[in-house]
Amino acid sequence: MSSSQPRRVVLSTGNILEMEDLIRKAGQTTSEELSGSIKTTLNSWEGGKVDLQNGGVFTIQRNFKRLATNDNSGTKTTVKLFLSNNESTQVEDAIRTVCDGLDLPSIDSVIVSPPDVSDDVTLASLEPMWRALEDAVDRGAVKAIGLADIPVRALVELYEWAKVKPTTVQVNLSSCCVVPQELTTFAQNNDIQVLTHNDPAEIVDEEVISTITSRLGLSGVQCQVEWVARHRTIQQCFGLIQDKGYTLALACDG
Repeated sequence: MSSSQPRRVVLSTGNILEMEDLIRKAGQTTSEELSGSIKTTLNSWEGGKVDLQNGGVFTIQRNFKRLATNDNSGTKTTVKLFLSNNESTQVEDAIRTVCDGLDLPSIDSVIVSPPDVSDDVTLASLEPMWRALEDAVDRGAVKAIGLADIPVRALVELYEWAKVKPTTVQVNLSSCCVVPQELTTFAQNNDIQVLTHNDPAEIVDEEVISTITSRLGLSGVQCQVEWVARHRTIQQCFGLIQDKGYTLALACDG
């Protein structure tokens, strides 16, 4: 890899609620919303350079209005992480990046979507990711943690093993038209909130990655998604979404 080529690309869309053309499109899927917000971010980006002092990271961030510090009272920020693997470093990097980007001392809730949610997923494969989440809770960076789409068996095993218990579990209704009774019962008995969602298993496709690398002029460089984070800040008093956006990290080689 050339010394001028990045090893990583980190892109933050900022608050997509400010993207008028995007929010006018009703009924968008998560993938469509992410793709559209990335394209808007790249179109408004004025260029930059690789930070070789920081491991060759290329950061793209759309300028947007941040909440004043005293505006955080009465708000709740939740983050959903879509991981490409269960390594602890991905979780640590994502939480740090999102907190820095939103200028927040902590995140109220983080829900992780592991890369493998099949019936064959093992507790051992989930442990590194969960330990990183527990560490984030211990140091005050995150207040509550949860999981998306894992089988009930794996959820029970993780709950019994974990030091910091999951408080939320998400179920994808596109693959399961009703919440399994076994999950409902376990959640009720252990004070776990069950939520539903319609996020696809893979929210970033090759076209999105190609759009990013082309805009950066990264010819001959192969980039793969490390993680994607979606944040939402809600004004709790009125239940209004105040801030919503995406951050993604790409690992590059070539």
